[in-house]
Amino acid sequence: MLAVLLTALMFSQGLSMDSRGTSFITAFPENVAFYFQKTYNLLKITTLHPNTAVSVIEMASGNITNSAAGNNGTILTLNFSKDAEEYQFAFSNKSIRITSDKNITVLSMSGWEGRFQSRVVQPDQNLRTVYQIPALNYTKIAASFNLSVASNVTFLNFRLMIINAVDGDNSVTIKYGDGSGQSQDTIALGPFELFQMQINGSEGEITATDEVAVILTHPCLDTVNCSCNMVVNQLKPQVSDRKVARFPVPSIFGVKQLFVTTNQAFKVCQGVFNDANSIQVQKSVDILPLFPNFLSSALLISTNIGVSLRLISPGLILDLMPTSMFSGCFLVDFNSSRSGALVIANTSSTTGVKMNDQPLNVIWYPLNGTEYSWALVEAQVIGTIWHPNTKIGVYMTQRLDSNIIYGSQAVALNMDLDQNGCLLTPEIFVLGQDSMNWSMSLQYCSDKYDQLATLNAKSAQDKMVLNMSLIQPTLGWIGLRRSLFTTEWYWSNNVNVNFTFWELGQPDKPEKGLCASVALDPSKKFTWQSARCCSENKPVCYSGQKYFIYSRTTKQMLS
Repeated sequence: MLAVLLTALMFSQGLSMDSRGTSFITAFPENVAFYFQKTYNLLKITTLHPNTAVSVIEMASGNITNSAAGNNGTILTLNFSKDAEEYQFAFSNKSIRITSDKNITVLSMSGWEGRFQSRVVQPDQNLRTVYQIPALNYTKIAASFNLSVASNVTFLNFRLMIINAVDGDNSVTIKYGDGSGQSQDTIALGPFELFQMQINGSEGEITATDEVAVILTHPCLDTVNCSCNMVVNQLKPQVSDRKVARFPVPSIFGVKQLFVTTNQAFKVCQGVFNDANSIQVQKSVDILPLFPNFLSSALLISTNIGVSLRLISPGLILDLMPTSMFSGCFLVDFNSSRSGALVIANTSSTTGVKMNDQPLNVIWYPLNGTEYSWALVEAQVIGTIWHPNTKIGVYMTQRLDSNIIYGSQAVALNMDLDQNGCLLTPEIFVLGQDSMNWSMSLQYCSDKYDQLATLNAKSAQDKMVLNMSLIQPTLGWIGLRRSLFTTEWYWSNNVNVNFTFWELGQPDKPEKGLCASVALDPSKKFTWQSARCCSENKPVCYSGQKYFIYSRTTKQMLS
């Protein structure tokens, strides 16, 4: 029976793992389920903030789908027909653009008969202009699977989808090989246009004048019992990074190859990096043969520079997550009763891992020769997996009838740690752009943020100073004013006045000013002074910490 691969993008060191954004570009490759009557192509969009407006544009047809979610944690689901898939090797307008007015996450899904492949669609700000093409040779990969391969069998090559992420022309150069055997092609992509091509099995490089998304795909990668899986794997941008990279390798996926992609020589070793015991390697290569006892000893690979490391097994190509890209919080979308999550955490801190607001009650298994352990989480409703003190790695998983497990990286909501949950936005003070009176400032901050700043403790004053230390000196309104009846000071959110930071000689008499401003100037030590409420200053707004809370509702997007 055919199975479908679940795989996703993981970014190289130096790039954000945060999958939140307001602008995305993607496309649907040819689904291996083409010959089945019931297939699925859909986008699952999760809103992270209340009152979020989302727009999805199919560039080929011009069809625009708009939706709004009143609650955060709402899943907006949009289905696409088989016509949305691109199977030809040609230029195409079959890209799909997703935009929103507040941060969202996007999951692209394809499947058949209840089995789904998923991949995280990365926001435009995480895309780049340079990508390395892996030297994936299908015949060699099939041989590593110990499959019987007839000499006269010709395999389909892997494919690349190059998608222009900008609303303008983009020149893309594709180079293959090295030295005298190098070949080069240049293509011109129009706004949001894509080009699909076959790769020839040798290493290469994609260089564009503006940002592009690059998807590695194959409609039918061999697995077991004369079946195959569709592969969809978004390539990492090429980033120069001289920091040591450490990759815990989850052998539960059935490792057959560990393929490194990079454009420079590097050193690699088992376990924690040791320059004396490392092996020098030239560019892209399968490193598993270098460590014949790897699966029975250390399940950790280290390199002296940032590289892309792919785990390859029957029907699966999985980008592995280096420990430097572990995050504080992941969003996991369970698609069926066969779905789950694989969690990797430091062995000493596994008891702190949480699922939503509850401790994660699972059995942990040590990763041999490392300080890490892993655990499988059974399918539940969509939820967050996070740790308050230590960064973790999380993959989504899917189990087949044959008990083969395949998977992808989960959606990273935030790399930062927080004691209270999945932090979406930190506590912050923001200065409004325009000057206005105190009453208008109060309304402005209420509409745009949470409130006009309340500085009722030295800690709040210090945080405000930290946020405002680099702006041009000016006066700003804060949420402190006098009562018209008693002339006593009070905060606009009805908090009692327990702290003040008046300038010497302030506040002035009530008739000189009923409202309070702050001198946003280091030379004046950010002190306060009274002012007439009708005078104009810029508002100092405050936004408190915002955490992701799943609303447990699903909404179908309507055209």
